[in-house]
Amino acid sequence: MPKIKIYPLGETLRARRGETLADVLYRAGVDMDTPCNGDGICGKCIVCIESPSNVRSTPHKDISEEQHAGGIRLACQVTPKTDMTVRLLSGFTEEEHRILEGSKDPAFFTCESGEEGDVPERRHLRAIEYENRMNPAVRVSLESGRYMCRYEDGTTEEMKAFRQGSTPKGLAVDLGTTTLVATLVSLKTGKEMSTTSSLNPQIRYGHDVVRRIRYASTPEGLDELSATIREGLNHLIDEICEDSDAAPGEILDVVIGGNTTMLQIAAGIDPAPLGEVPFTVGIESGRSYPAATFGLEVHPGARVYVPPVLHAYVGADISAGLLVCSDFFSSNGSTLFIDVGTNGEIGVSANGRMLMSSTAAGPAFEGMGISSGMRARIGAVEAAKTNGRDIEIYTIGNVAASGICGSGIIDLTAVLLKTGVLDSSGRMKRPDQVEGLSESVAGHLEEKEGMAAFRISDNVWFTQEDVRQVQLAKSAIRAAIDILLEEAGIGPGMLKSIVLAGGFGYSLRPQNLEAIGFIPPGTADKVSFAGNTSRIGCVRMLKNIQYRRFLEKKMKQVEHVSIETRPDFMEKYVEEMEFSVDVVNT
Repeated sequence: MPKIKIYPLGETLRARRGETLADVLYRAGVDMDTPCNGDGICGKCIVCIESPSNVRSTPHKDISEEQHAGGIRLACQVTPKTDMTVRLLSGFTEEEHRILEGSKDPAFFTCESGEEGDVPERRHLRAIEYENRMNPAVRVSLESGRYMCRYEDGTTEEMKAFRQGSTPKGLAVDLGTTTLVATLVSLKTGKEMSTTSSLNPQIRYGHDVVRRIRYASTPEGLDELSATIREGLNHLIDEICEDSDAAPGEILDVVIGGNTTMLQIAAGIDPAPLGEVPFTVGIESGRSYPAATFGLEVHPGARVYVPPVLHAYVGADISAGLLVCSDFFSSNGSTLFIDVGTNGEIGVSANGRMLMSSTAAGPAFEGMGISSGMRARIGAVEAAKTNGRDIEIYTIGNVAASGICGSGIIDLTAVLLKTGVLDSSGRMKRPDQVEGLSESVAGHLEEKEGMAAFRISDNVWFTQEDVRQVQLAKSAIRAAIDILLEEAGIGPGMLKSIVLAGGFGYSLRPQNLEAIGFIPPGTADKVSFAGNTSRIGCVRMLKNIQYRRFLEKKMKQVEHVSIETRPDFMEKYVEEMEFSVDVVNT
């Protein structure tokens, strides 16, 4: 049987007789978004195969001749006949139970009886007329020819708009400042049917929550931003239902994880108190709302559950994400949790305490605010390597570079440090300061709009200003990490694990995070990448309502630490702007 090497997972599996490459990847824990059910129509299961000359072509309108020559294939259309090496592209995520090596569900939760027991995460629901023990938030039954829905709060409603032959669906939503992500789940089988994403259409009003808060602080501004985000969410719903051959009217249960500002704007709640001391939260969390509260065009009787909100700047997306970082709630754990987005949220669990904080990281690690920044799509620079002299650039799809995504931004910063293009202060050398550098590297150092820049292609640059944006983002997060570790009474060497959440992709190397000072020295081998933990946590809460009760209980035990008010924050923030040459050269 052919051996299939899968990067960057580092796994090797043997292909079984007759199974497709997509089947092999599924067994490896890779969640393939294939709404066409493997018919080769949707084009969403693209992978890159090294040395592809012996692998037949898989024609598709989204695969160019150049990409085909570079090894791009549809995984669902390849039946392995010989050994091959497959490289996953940044759009893929590992299935939730394989994201963290040795990952497990929260070990215990309090049952209704008060006893302790394992969370029954993966027991599936049965038929439309089911005894839904896993998700009793929505119970649908067919009674005397009428569909009836019973809700967790005890109310009953006739589902007049529920189509004959329909099956109930659930929707998990990650409502981020920069991106929106949604997953459709069958409440009949528990299967994830499709996942889709888009930029948050509010981007044009500002990249950070502070600007959104200011804009929405008037009734007119709130109405405008609320309408904008609702339109974006409903567009995602239409798209995901089309991909899954489902109807919005089949969606009866929604779990929405998002930062507090985005949740309040979506619900039409004035966000102004979130932007001024004492940072008052206006939305009630750990409860369900009618779908109309968020303007969602799903079944009119659907309910929307909002996970617990800890603070104005530690929202429901973080509490949902902590379900993936199960050791965070362990009494003997020693875990650092980092969710990287426009607003960086950091948590430390140690010595019996659970601490959370947040800091304004900016959107640099999401590819925004960078001169050639882009999302992780074909053509994005996703990785860079160096032998200390030359630099190799890798793009998604092995095509010409059209921009730089988050993982590429980290890698480029690290390799430019290692080759000496950047010094410890972050200063980039200009063309007349290239003495000692290899010719291949020096040839890419140019001047663009009056500043030093590293040219990747004719239209893609990494500039001095881009480096400064990286420094601002990483120093804010690192200062928060240092303060929380001190507050918890542990040093970096005492950490057992570092869980990194966010849209970086799996091509990011922990060594480069350490090289640029994003994480403390000597901790790279403790890093696990968890992907979009908010989305995964919301999916879990759709499949099993006990997770909602678990979070509601546990989040009451989490302490919020306001780092910006601490006298040592600014000192640490400035200190962490520097790059450590010692770390870079190890």
